Amino acid sequence: MAKDKDNIINFGNDACAVVEKKEVGTVTPRERDEIKILFERKNGISELTRSLINVPKAELENSFLYDKLISDMGKASSQFQKWWDTMKAKYNWETLPGYRWEIDFETCKIYIKKQ
Repeated sequence: MAKDKDNIINFGNDACAVVEKKEVGTVTPRERDEIKILFERKNGISELTRSLINVPKAELENSFLYDKLISDMGKASSQFQKWWDTMKAKYNWETLPGYRWEIDFETCKIYIKKQ
């Protein structure tokens, strides 16, 4: 067993080993840019939602802004998941229960990471 520079444990062919993070592929710079835009969109909507925490619930629920936030978050989340599903099918990435994919925006590498 050895650790690489990213502290990812490499167990060789030991299929029973628990790995916290493992590289499973790469995407093109264009594909990276697509998911980065979606990622930033989701984060922006989340930040806006958190900024409204002190608005009275009744006032917020009866506003156009509330409906718009709910709609936009649904669309952004759906597009975000669709991108991952499309890339998984295209590149045949490994999947494991209890793990999720993660991208390194700088290198375009895709990792599977324990949740």
